[in-house]
Amino acid sequence: MKKTTRETIGAFIIISVAYIASYTLVAGFIAPLQELILPTFTTSISLLFLPHGIRILAAYYYGWKALPLLLPSMYLMWFITVYANNISLHPLSPLFSGIACIIAVKFIFKNIKHIIEKEWKLLLLAGLVGSFLNGLSHSFLVYKSFLTISFIGYTIGDILGQILLMIMFIYCLLYTSPSPRDLSTS
Repeated sequence: MKKTTRETIGAFIIISVAYIASYTLVAGFIAPLQELILPTFTTSISLLFLPHGIRILAAYYYGWKALPLLLPSMYLMWFITVYANNISLHPLSPLFSGIACIIAVKFIFKNIKHIIEKEWKLLLLAGLVGSFLNGLSHSFLVYKSFLTISFIGYTIGDILGQILLMIMFIYCLLYTSPSPRDLSTS
């Protein structure tokens, strides 16, 4: 098997598992908590949508190649959580979400260095632009209008979800990586 094929399969598995896990966390924990706190808020919008961060990271690392890596898990979760529960979210929503994130990353990063420690602020900005584009596309697909209350909900949920996801990743990196002191005593 070619090295690039192995790398692509590995990227597909990592992105799919990350997307499905983050979506499951939203559906199983965040959504019920949101419903408890905001019972009148719509069920198709999460105010902490963690998978947006996965889409942005995939776009950051893989560019347009991220779309075929993301789409299977995005449509799987759309089918399980949206279609199966008769939630009014357009079938093209996952596709538009992926495209919106890639366009945002391409727009913000003219020259990606893949040094996330130095580019994390730009990554958040790309996430904001991506959530804005995603909110516009969802709003149009569902309500045939760009500026609706759902646009605000999608935008807020995506960016807050990305911020929380990045904090979780930073926490994991800080507390799972050996400290320099631990490495010197080995």
